[in-house]
Amino acid sequence: MNLHLNRVELNVGALQMPNNLEIMIRKSGMLRKDVATQMNIRPETVSRHCSGALAFSIDQAKLYSAILGCTPQDILFSQNAVPLFGTLDNDFVTVCDISDGETSYHVPFPANDNMRFVIAEHSQQNKKWANGRMYMFNNKAILEQKVDDNSFMRLCIFKIANDNKIRFGVVYPEPGGTFSIGFNKDSHTKSDGIALPDTPAPHSEIQNHLNLVWCTPILNCLMQPDLLGVVLKTH
Repeated sequence: MNLHLNRVELNVGALQMPNNLEIMIRKSGMLRKDVATQMNIRPETVSRHCSGALAFSIDQAKLYSAILGCTPQDILFSQNAVPLFGTLDNDFVTVCDISDGETSYHVPFPANDNMRFVIAEHSQQNKKWANGRMYMFNNKAILEQKVDDNSFMRLCIFKIANDNKIRFGVVYPEPGGTFSIGFNKDSHTKSDGIALPDTPAPHSEIQNHLNLVWCTPILNCLMQPDLLGVVLKTH
């Protein structure tokens, strides 16, 4: 098994945490004590490896990966955790209350510190099939209170001036600095997969001459996040 590591890691022979061991164990469905048995080490050692209190060697990473059915790289390189910004119902976003702590998700791909998720939690019965979808965006425009130039003619998350609500919609620039917004009550798709004969336009509602406090495009939508390896971060 080939393992490509940088020179510093090869010289020291042990990787300092953080790492993905805990995530890979949970993905495998195994218990820590069962992993410890196969590793021929104490369960407490596995726990310390997971928490970062104890570094483990490259050879141990290879053994862990063989047991857990993943690669050593999956274990050695820490996955980013993307915070949850809010939940989507129709085209309205309810921002998370973080007074009890932040909810975030480990993702199996690089994500910078500005990335955020919105999760679909539609209340209408005919839209619940799309619940669990995770929409990712960059929150830099929110921090800077501006409209990202990449927003135009794309599905976006935004805040309209003099309105406390945060919404999803497609943004179109207008002369003079205002915007037209195409809203779709099923977020970015027809909830039942059937185009209604009396609504040929892609939007069920269009508002014109709006001022935006901030706006940023949706970068991707994870249709089946669990199948992609997205894991809730435990604190």
